[in-house]
Amino acid sequence: MPYAERNLPLSAALVACLGLFGLERPVLAEEILIPGVDTGSDILRALALAHDGRMRGELVLVPPPVGAGSALADVIGDRATLARIDRPLRMDEREAGLVARPLFTLPVLVLVHPGLGKPNLRASDLAAILDGRILDWSSLGGPRLPIRLVTRDGPPEHVLQPRWARAERHADLVAIVRRSPGSLGLSTGRLLPEDEPLLATIDGFDIRNPRYPHRIEVALAHKPGRLTPAVRSFLAFLASARAAELVSAYGGTPSRP
Repeated sequence: MPYAERNLPLSAALVACLGLFGLERPVLAEEILIPGVDTGSDILRALALAHDGRMRGELVLVPPPVGAGSALADVIGDRATLARIDRPLRMDEREAGLVARPLFTLPVLVLVHPGLGKPNLRASDLAAILDGRILDWSSLGGPRLPIRLVTRDGPPEHVLQPRWARAERHADLVAIVRRSPGSLGLSTGRLLPEDEPLLATIDGFDIRNPRYPHRIEVALAHKPGRLTPAVRSFLAFLASARAAELVSAYGGTPSRP
């Protein structure tokens, strides 16, 4: 995604330059900022670029990740209209007036240190690892070795785990998993050939199988009464066939309304 699309001052400067060449430039009517998680942000940026609202001066920005909790607090505090999330809304968030609009699901790569072989984990085992009920590979028939989790967004907000590490990029996550015995990494990045030796299966299926069970849903959270016409236009585009094609091209599965 071009840097100008992510930087409003530079975008404005570039738009102004178009006038020097006699090209039509839209007047900036509304900036739609969508803070939130890293999961699926590349897809959302592609959707923002494809949205024809740009010709009406509607600029959709998908900034670097800040986490679901921080983004939802911005929406609750009326500092943002939309938040991108990859978890269900909590009761207190729903009581604050938020609703979630599902966008798409992504398969989650499960990568493990090469010293562990290529384990086949049950979905229930993975859930127990993530919520802290299983802390050591010996509980799964492996070596006596603590499980170190590595993700792009870090630990969930309700989990305080020193065993949880955060990686900025998919390549960083893979590097941490390779060099850290006992590590288990979760990523929604594309499966690369060099990832193959680290790839675990879930319930006997690998990530390329349509029956692969470990998927995550990305949604936009908002207050229904605070949607401007520009935001409604963008949400309508997200439900279009063109948006579904883009999501599929990036490896996602559009969510059903």
